[in-house]
Amino acid sequence: MRTLPEFASVLKDAQKERRLSDIELAARTGLSPQGVRLALSGKSAPRLTNAMALAQELDLELVLLPREAAQSLAQHQPDARTVLSDVELLLQSTGGH
Repeated sequence: MRTLPEFASVLKDAQKERRLSDIELAARTGLSPQGVRLALSGKSAPRLTNAMALAQELDLELVLLPREAAQSLAQHQPDARTVLSDVELLLQSTGGH
């Protein structure tokens, strides 16, 4: 993912999968409900520590990669393997973002 809306979309999808309301997610992360809504709408860039708290609660991991490695992962089309890495599974579930 390269943009704030893409980041927010990944968080929002994970929130839906876990069936958590904004209020529940706020309580679990220590953020305000408004802060959660803004971060998940893509209208406001969360502070790094807040993004980390949201990711952790949504069972996601923030990872910094060299751009070349990230592009390679995004373009990689896995073979018909039955075992995929966590990164490959995440890329599949987010549509490669």
